[in-house]
Amino acid sequence: MEEKSRILEKADSDKSRPVSFKDSFGGSESQLRLLLKYLPDESFKDINLILNNANYDLLEKDKINILWMHHFVNQKEAKNLASKDFIGKLDWIIYNSNWNLEQHINYFHVPKNKSMVIRNAIEKINFVEKPSDKINLIYHTTPWRGLKILLKVFKSLNLENVELNVCSSTIIYGKKFDSVLGKTFEDLFDECKNTKNVNYFGFLKNEKIIEKLKKMHIFAHPSIWPETSCIAAIESMAAGCEIVTTSLGALNETCSPFGKIINFPKTPEELEIKYSEALLDSINNFWSDKTQKKLELQRETINATYSWDVRASEWKKFFDKARKIKIKS
Repeated sequence: MEEKSRILEKADSDKSRPVSFKDSFGGSESQLRLLLKYLPDESFKDINLILNNANYDLLEKDKINILWMHHFVNQKEAKNLASKDFIGKLDWIIYNSNWNLEQHINYFHVPKNKSMVIRNAIEKINFVEKPSDKINLIYHTTPWRGLKILLKVFKSLNLENVELNVCSSTIIYGKKFDSVLGKTFEDLFDECKNTKNVNYFGFLKNEKIIEKLKKMHIFAHPSIWPETSCIAAIESMAAGCEIVTTSLGALNETCSPFGKIINFPKTPEELEIKYSEALLDSINNFWSDKTQKKLELQRETINATYSWDVRASEWKKFFDKARKIKIKS
């Protein structure tokens, strides 16, 4: 476990990250932990895998420097990608979606010959029949991605036998992050707690989220955040939930052809109207033969193509390729 420990210790000791890796259970942090779980130790030989942070201090002269970039172009950890000097010291940049890669090419002009896409992955989710006595909606991502709009839409619909389950908290990125941003969303979380048919759970570890997803019907995600992939959507699709979201960021790439995706509108008011219509349509038609056939195909496809069994093989082949190219150069 020597190589894996080295990768993990480096991530843990990176004080320049905005959130502590050790205390964070965000998407990219979880992806690194799972990559370390599914690949053998020898796969990481000679590899310096840097998570998200384009920081000179993290480069190593005697290793193959690979930046695994989940961040959007406007996040400060990406700014050094504008430097030709920094790019020259990297061997590879791995992106989590084609959309994110294209954004970085357009914004930073990162070289295509050093860049490639390896998508995020999930552990396979066994299907459980959904309850038929009500429709369960779930929102299980950070609050700034669209919770305020969702709560407003849900209250305006005022439907019987429909419940909204909110698993959202800033503590997902650790106590330090929560101490800075947590108070910003206290009123919103209190509103969740005091709204009829809304169940507020706060932060739940991923294994508990997965168990909840098995009983959920719809992932309600009126996203106002440029997702570069969206693991929450991938897991929801694998669990047989219908996705109702927007076209912002990489969501079209991640959720097509299965998700119900509305074109991201110009104003919040228009978003509320369009999202309300889309969500109501999904609720009313969830048990239709057409929707059920689509969701069955969705479950099978996502569990097959996004599983760590598949993705681990892609990473292993990539690391082997990177070592061969480094030797030749």
